[in-house]
Amino acid sequence: MLIEFRLKNYASFKNETILSAQTGERLYKYKDTNTFQGKDVSLLKNLMIFGPNGAGKSRLLRGLDVMKHLVLNGGAKAVTDPLIYTPFIFNEKNQHEDTTFGIVIQFNKQIYDYSFSYNNEQISTEKLVLINGDKEETYFERTGQDFLIIPDNLKDLIPRLRKNALFLFLAQQNNDSPASDIYKWFAEDLYIILSGNHVIIGKEFAELLKNKQIKDELLSFLQAADFNISDITVRNIPYSTGSDPLDTSPRTVPMLFTSHKVYNDDGDLLGQAELPLTEESDGTKRILYIALVILDAQMHGNHRTILFDEFDSSLHPELARTLIQIFNSKENLNQFILTTQDVQLLDNPIRIDQIYLVDKNFQGVSDLKSVFDFSNPRTSGRLDVNLAKKYIEGKFGSMPVVDTEGLMDILQEIHKGTDNEKTKE
Repeated sequence: MLIEFRLKNYASFKNETILSAQTGERLYKYKDTNTFQGKDVSLLKNLMIFGPNGAGKSRLLRGLDVMKHLVLNGGAKAVTDPLIYTPFIFNEKNQHEDTTFGIVIQFNKQIYDYSFSYNNEQISTEKLVLINGDKEETYFERTGQDFLIIPDNLKDLIPRLRKNALFLFLAQQNNDSPASDIYKWFAEDLYIILSGNHVIIGKEFAELLKNKQIKDELLSFLQAADFNISDITVRNIPYSTGSDPLDTSPRTVPMLFTSHKVYNDDGDLLGQAELPLTEESDGTKRILYIALVILDAQMHGNHRTILFDEFDSSLHPELARTLIQIFNSKENLNQFILTTQDVQLLDNPIRIDQIYLVDKNFQGVSDLKSVFDFSNPRTSGRLDVNLAKKYIEGKFGSMPVVDTEGLMDILQEIHKGTDNEKTKE
C-alpha cells in the first residue's frame, strides 16, 4: 500500500510536496475502522483531497500516474524518445530543472522508498532504499550513468542502461526481488481513475464476474445503490489490432454487458434489454468499478491503492457519502485516495488526518496541506466538530474567492453589447 508520495517541479507543484497516508501521531479516533494497524507502520484507509477548481488536485494524482507510466515503461521506450516532462513553467529557473517523483510503499511485508529525478532527455538520479523498522539500507543509487551503490548481482546490467531509462526496469527484467516488488505494485496494486478518462473494467475483473457468487453479490450491491441493473454478462468480443495486416490470428477481448428491465406504458414487465457497459453513464461505470475492487479484495485478500479524481462527479451525494462509509469500514481491505469538492463528505465519521487541502497562490504554485497540521495532537479530536462549516468559511485557505458582483457586471456588459448590435441591424 501507499505510505507516501512525493513530487517536486511537476505541473503547478513547484516545491517538494508530500502526500502521506500514515496515521497522525496521538490520534486514536476510529482506529479500528478507518486505519490499517501494522507493526512497522499504520496507514489510513481513505484520504480526501479538497480544494477549489484549478488549485491542483487533479495534477497531484496525475503526477503519480506519470510516475506509474515511467516505471512500467522503464522511462522512455527508445533511446531517441523524450521523457514525459512537465515542469513548473511560471518560473524561468524551474522550466529547466528536474522533476522529482518518489514513493514509499509497503509490499510483501517490506517497506520500500523509491525515487528518481529527470528532465526531457535523461534520468538524472535514481535511488531505491529498503526500510526495516528504524534501519534504512540503500539498495542502489545512481547519478546519471554513474552508480554510487549497486548490489553485485546487478552490476552486469550497467552497460545496458540508457540515459533516458530507469534502472529499476532493467533490474526487474532480471528477476531482482526488490525491483520486481516495486514494479508489481505499480502494475497490479495501483489503480488511478483520472477526470476525463474512461473507466475501463480490465480483463482481471471481467474474469472475476465468471464466479457466480461474486456476480450475485455485485448485483445485490448495485441494486442496494439504486442502480437499475438486473444482470451482467461477460462476452469475448473479436477484435483486430490493425498493426500487422499479415497477422490474421483470431483475438478476443472480454466485454461487459448490462441488462435492464423493459416495461410497457402500463408498467408491465416485458423482458430485458442489453447494453454494452461502454454505453452506461459515468456514474454507473464508477460504482461498478468500485464494487468490483471491493469484492476482489474481499475474495483474494489483496490490498490495493485506488485513486479517484473528482470522486463525487456523476455520483448522487447520498451514494458518495455511503461509499465513504464503506471505504472506512472494518471490512474494507483497500486504500482509497479521492479528490472532491463535496464538503458534505466531511460529515462522515472521519479523522482529521484523512483530510488534505490544496490551494494555489498568485504565482500559480500549488500547496498541499493536511488538516492535521493545523492542530495540536493532544487536542486534535476537537477539530472534528463542525469541520465542514470551518472549511466552507475558508478557515484553511482552500475556498475559491468568487467576485459575484464582478461576474454579473461582465454579463450585463455583454448583454448591452448584444442589444446594441441588434439595434444596428
